[in-house]
Amino acid sequence: MLVITRKNIIEYLKKRMPAFDTSLPVTVSQVGEGTEEEDGDGYVNYIFRVRTEKEAYVVKQGRRMARMAQTPMGLYRTRLEYDSMKIRRAIVPEYIPFLKFYDEENNLFVMEDVSDLKISRFQFNKNRMFPAFGRQCGECMARTEFYTSEYFLEKEEYRKLQCRFENTELRGIMEDGMFLDFFGCGIDRNLGKDFEAFARQVTEDSRYETERYKLRRSFMSHADALIHADMHTSNIFISEDAMKLIDMEFSFMGPFGYDLGYLTGNLLSQYCAACFREFPSEEERKTFKSYLLATIKSLYRTYFSTFEKCWNQDVKERYRGKDGLRRSIFEEVMRDSPGYASMVNWFRCVGDIPYPDFDTIREDEKRKQAQMLSLVMDWQLMFRRYQFEDVDDLIDVVLFAEKEFFLRRRGGGDV
Repeated sequence: MLVITRKNIIEYLKKRMPAFDTSLPVTVSQVGEGTEEEDGDGYVNYIFRVRTEKEAYVVKQGRRMARMAQTPMGLYRTRLEYDSMKIRRAIVPEYIPFLKFYDEENNLFVMEDVSDLKISRFQFNKNRMFPAFGRQCGECMARTEFYTSEYFLEKEEYRKLQCRFENTELRGIMEDGMFLDFFGCGIDRNLGKDFEAFARQVTEDSRYETERYKLRRSFMSHADALIHADMHTSNIFISEDAMKLIDMEFSFMGPFGYDLGYLTGNLLSQYCAACFREFPSEEERKTFKSYLLATIKSLYRTYFSTFEKCWNQDVKERYRGKDGLRRSIFEEVMRDSPGYASMVNWFRCVGDIPYPDFDTIREDEKRKQAQMLSLVMDWQLMFRRYQFEDVDDLIDVVLFAEKEFFLRRRGGGDV
């Protein structure tokens, strides 16, 4: 296998793409050389950007050893990611980068460079608002999930997807890491003993543990559709009118609503951070927080309305008129996705993986309070989700948790 480097990448691309114009100045950069805001948190693969004034590409190569952790990983993940992107590109082309080619011999693929857009996490950290974000993400999820489900595909094609995207190694990172291992590890955020004691109330509570195991069972056994499985805001590039989704090596056939919950968790972490980080004025803080709640509402409503539209247009004949079945799917999504959001935020709040949503808060005490607020919301969402009928109920719990947190904080009592 040819190991791609800054020195040989132009020659490599010229051989594979004879039309690539190297007479123009060419710039090459590698993810990890720039700032986190420019490059995101790509810890696993070797990713290069190649640009001229006419065209721009990303070259992504998977190797035996992960780039940052230097742990062995299966090479199959690169082809799996390419195939996942190819399927999604056929369903939601407006939301997926254009794919140039896959090179099996060298375990890499080349795609459109979308760095003219910005990583959404770091834009939110700057209090920037993108009104279409919730709608775009909701459409992308719902259309992809419906058209890769058994409700649209013939049974043979659906089974082929299940086999193709089994993805045992990488999905195991989530099955064991997020649902189990992180809840047994040390709580290390350098926020003091009181934060650790507070977080352990969740970690060691048998009721929360039971809910985790129930969600893990759904995550492992529900092969509803092709999900992204790592749908956080560092994997979503945005501008005022465009959105592109990247980094799909965790893709597998999983439960409806998992991606929805994962992204919701990220938006809620932004909300909790916005309660404490600096803003030019309190009015701007209020506006940004309202924007995040409106985005969550748009995300859910668009997901459900888009899924229903796809169902009404293209569901298989045997399911036509079976609205009770569709409603039961929606009820399950509305119940489980807030639970996934709860878990995503908990393990990111207490683990040693950087969490820029909170890490941008300069004062230690405010950063601690923001993460404690997030844990309070995680608890409330996990247990009150069974009463959720629509997204308004989720928003009500967020506002309730925030109100109670600040009341107790001002009163000097336990949160």
